[in-house]
Amino acid sequence: VSIARGINDQNGNPDRLGLQDVNPIFTWVRLAQRIPVRIHLDHVPESVTLAAGMTCTVTVGPQSRSQKGQLTTWLQDHL
Repeated sequence: VSIARGINDQNGNPDRLGLQDVNPIFTWVRLAQRIPVRIHLDHVPESVTLAAGMTCTVTVGPQSRSQKGQLTTWLQDHL
Protein backbone atom coordinates (compact mmCIF):
# COMPACT_ATOMS: atom_id res chain seq x y z
CA VAL A 1 0.00 0.00 0.00
CA SER A 2 1.30 3.45 -0.84
CA ILE A 3 0.04 6.96 -0.19
CA ALA A 4 0.39 9.75 -2.73
CA ARG A 5 -1.00 13.19 -3.48
CA GLY A 6 -3.38 13.91 -6.32
CA ILE A 7 -5.63 16.60 -7.72
CA ASN A 8 -9.38 16.44 -7.43
CA ASP A 9 -11.36 18.29 -10.08
CA GLN A 10 -15.07 17.60 -9.98
CA ASN A 11 -15.40 18.52 -13.67
CA GLY A 12 -12.79 16.00 -14.82
CA ASN A 13 -13.00 12.28 -15.31
CA PRO A 14 -10.57 10.05 -13.45
CA ASP A 15 -7.95 8.22 -15.50
CA ARG A 16 -7.16 4.52 -15.15
CA LEU A 17 -5.18 5.25 -11.97
CA GLY A 18 -8.05 7.18 -10.38
CA LEU A 19 -6.50 10.66 -10.64
CA GLN A 20 -8.33 13.52 -12.28
CA ASP A 21 -7.14 14.87 -15.63
CA VAL A 22 -7.15 18.60 -14.90
CA ASN A 23 -7.11 20.99 -17.84
CA PRO A 24 -4.61 23.77 -16.92
CA ILE A 25 -6.90 26.69 -17.79
CA PHE A 26 -7.31 29.36 -15.16
CA THR A 27 -10.27 31.54 -16.08
CA TRP A 28 -10.49 32.92 -12.54
CA VAL A 29 -6.89 34.16 -12.30
CA ARG A 30 -4.41 35.41 -14.87
CA LEU A 31 -0.98 33.89 -14.60
CA ALA A 32 1.62 36.34 -15.85
CA GLN A 33 4.14 33.69 -16.85
CA ARG A 34 4.65 30.01 -16.16
CA ILE A 35 8.29 29.01 -16.09
CA PRO A 36 9.38 25.65 -14.69
CA VAL A 37 12.20 26.06 -12.17
CA ARG A 38 13.99 23.87 -9.65
CA ILE A 39 14.24 25.21 -6.11
CA HIS A 40 16.28 23.51 -3.39
CA LEU A 41 15.10 24.04 0.19
CA ASP A 42 17.78 23.33 2.80
CA HIS A 43 15.27 22.70 5.58
CA VAL A 44 11.54 21.99 5.51
CA PRO A 45 9.75 21.94 8.88
CA GLU A 46 7.90 18.73 9.71
CA SER A 47 4.63 20.69 9.91
CA VAL A 48 4.96 21.75 6.24
CA THR A 49 3.72 19.38 3.54
CA LEU A 50 5.20 19.91 0.09
CA ALA A 51 4.07 18.06 -3.03
CA ALA A 52 5.29 18.02 -6.62
CA GLY A 53 3.31 20.33 -8.87
CA MET A 54 2.55 22.99 -6.28
CA THR A 55 2.44 26.58 -7.52
CA CYS A 56 4.45 29.39 -5.95
CA THR A 57 5.67 32.89 -6.68
CA VAL A 58 9.43 33.37 -6.67
CA THR A 59 10.93 36.86 -6.37
CA VAL A 60 14.56 37.32 -7.38
CA GLY A 61 16.42 40.54 -6.68
CA PRO A 62 17.58 42.78 -3.85
CA GLN A 63 15.55 42.20 -0.72
CA SER A 64 14.70 45.90 -0.46
CA ARG A 65 12.92 45.74 -3.85
CA SER A 66 11.09 42.45 -3.35
CA GLN A 67 7.40 42.34 -2.62
CA LYS A 68 6.80 40.15 0.39
CA GLY A 69 3.68 38.07 0.21
CA GLN A 70 2.26 35.93 2.99
CA LEU A 71 4.05 32.78 1.80
CA THR A 72 7.38 34.59 1.42
CA THR A 73 7.12 36.04 4.91
CA TRP A 74 6.16 32.66 6.37
CA LEU A 75 9.03 30.87 4.60
CA GLN A 76 11.56 33.47 5.78
CA ASP A 77 10.30 33.14 9.35
CA HIS A 78 10.28 29.33 9.38
CA LEU A 79 13.14 28.20 7.14
